[in-house]
Amino acid sequence: MRVKPRLAVGDIYEVSRDDMPTADCSTRENDNFIPHFHQSIELVYVKKGMLTAIVDGAKQHVHEKQLLICSSYAVHTYMSEEPNETVVMIVPLSSVPSLQKVLQKKVFRHAVWDLKADGMEELIALFPLLPAHWPSYSPEVRKGVSYTVLGLAIDHVGLCENAESKRHGTMRDVLRDVLTYLQENYRQPLKLEDVARHFGYSKSRFSRLFHDYLGCSMNEYLMAQRCRHAAEMLLDSELTMLDIALNVGFECLRTFYRAFHACYQCTPSQYVKNHTN
Repeated sequence: MRVKPRLAVGDIYEVSRDDMPTADCSTRENDNFIPHFHQSIELVYVKKGMLTAIVDGAKQHVHEKQLLICSSYAVHTYMSEEPNETVVMIVPLSSVPSLQKVLQKKVFRHAVWDLKADGMEELIALFPLLPAHWPSYSPEVRKGVSYTVLGLAIDHVGLCENAESKRHGTMRDVLRDVLTYLQENYRQPLKLEDVARHFGYSKSRFSRLFHDYLGCSMNEYLMAQRCRHAAEMLLDSELTMLDIALNVGFECLRTFYRAFHACYQCTPSQYVKNHTN
């Protein structure tokens, strides 16, 4: 059985992740997420199946008992091409102060750590247990787990200077600027050729770079951002469906309904019903 990949929605720069006092840990199924980044370290342990990820332009297939490591400010995307179950742990650097400076300056040498091949049976046993117990853990326990996991990752995977990743470094900076620009201007009638020109690229070159590095087209990203904001307005405003669609950048209801269903697998009305008690 294959899962049809779709883009879940969220902010490109998740500042809320960096403001958390301690790490967060949760279980996800068939995770899909648009390109995003944050200062925090993001760790994704695959319990079952296989998760596809793109980290700073490099496509990764993360299999059972492997750990995906997204370094600070790495642009990353998740796609579930096959059924999977994962444990996601996000560690704000401020919660691990003795590691903060080095993890801000350096990146992990590899994005995927094969725990089974490295004989890390303790971590293989630990990760599936964390989400259920995480809410009851004290801040001290959460920090202890964070230090343990990151410390082992540093020892076994290693760190390298950002300068050693020059091939992706400059492009990562460009993509951050592009995605931030799109997030700030998603309400406008943006065209691929106009955005490409704004950043000094031809339409074809920009389109290819966007898809190769981020795993989706610019239009797919825009649709996901617009739908996210529309979903918030559906629950928090008294505007009509048409007003909401126009407010977030859609030109007509038909396009809005089609994009919304692609993102949430339901109509806007069903979304409101599902999220209203």
